[in-house]
Amino acid sequence: MSALLQRAGVSDLVPARTSKDDAQESKPDPDIVQAALAKAHAQPESSVMVGDTPYDIEAAARSGIGAIALRCGGYWTDHSLRGAREIFDDPEALLAFWRRLVS
Repeated sequence: MSALLQRAGVSDLVPARTSKDDAQESKPDPDIVQAALAKAHAQPESSVMVGDTPYDIEAAARSGIGAIALRCGGYWTDHSLRGAREIFDDPEALLAFWRRLVS
């Protein structure tokens, strides 16, 4: 994850990170999401998760947080990503949406 965040130029935006080592079970079990919330000292009601699989969307829901889905993570249909608050083609589309919101 560190290499991906560095390549994207956003590693400074995500100082607290979790990995599979922080959870006993893999997604869709909510272990990793709950570990991330704890590490970030965040509350579910003020958090959102960005994911690219139905397992991410389910893990977020099981943790009580909303999810934003990205289509670029595989061959998932929008129907399989249902439950996400929004679905974007890729991180660039999500960033463009965010910039429109804050401008």
